[in-house]
Amino acid sequence: MFQYVLANLLANNDNALGALFLDDNGETVDLACAGYTPYQMRVVGAYFGIYLRQLERVLVNTEIGGQPRLIHIEKKAIHIYAMPLSDGYYLVLVQRHPALVARARETMADAAAQLTRELFP
Repeated sequence: MFQYVLANLLANNDNALGALFLDDNGETVDLACAGYTPYQMRVVGAYFGIYLRQLERVLVNTEIGGQPRLIHIEKKAIHIYAMPLSDGYYLVLVQRHPALVARARETMADAAAQLTRELFP
């Protein structure tokens, strides 16, 4: 089921390099690759998991509070999007420049809804 959702997310986004389903510790539960190898995607997932835990600490320790709806990191060569799911899980999309950000956000929301329906009824 994860593979189907992740593969569709890649297919629906030009220049997609990979998609990850991360657990609450930032570990890769499942992944789909297009331009990166599975090893490269796991490394992205591991570092992104560290980033997410630090971001959560910042949100808890400030008056901002709450959980982000979408995290978008834009680097020189790539975009990384992360959408939180229930129970601390995250859906992550890695996309090469140029990226259609609105399209990525829309397809991420659809994929997150599918995963939520299946995993967190």
